[in-house]
Amino acid sequence: MKKSALALLIALTASTSFAATQGTLTLRGVVQELLSIDVQAESVATQLDLTQSQTDLKVATVNEVSNSKTGYKVRVESQNSGKLNHEDGSGVGSVTYTMKYGTNTVDLSSGSDFSTTTAGNYDEDKDVTISYTGQAQTALVAGEYSDTVYFTISAN
Repeated sequence: MKKSALALLIALTASTSFAATQGTLTLRGVVQELLSIDVQAESVATQLDLTQSQTDLKVATVNEVSNSKTGYKVRVESQNSGKLNHEDGSGVGSVTYTMKYGTNTVDLSSGSDFSTTTAGNYDEDKDVTISYTGQAQTALVAGEYSDTVYFTISAN
């Protein structure tokens, strides 16, 4: 009996002498990348008076949202390379225009990229403005003149 008690005492002492005095817990969380762009047209964008010249006429507000760790870029492209083409085709008539995205001039002939290169949380509004030289009504064929501009956001 004494041997059993002694063996039990040694076993208990041995197990407590090897017990850890410190433990660790690893905590992790994940945040998914968020990239979104929202174009809100002004009503004037679809009611342009092509007989009156315009300078920096606000036609839209673009909201850029990103939390990318590599920054992001916005690409702006014109379907008609910066021309409002007549509904029956550019051979019938067109009106050339220029565009600014925020304070930056857009190259409508080939498109432009505007980059934010640092990581961060962004929720930015940018004004879109256009300028064009009005033409006499007698110089334009009656009908609708239009162009489509594409805004695309992507991570760097």
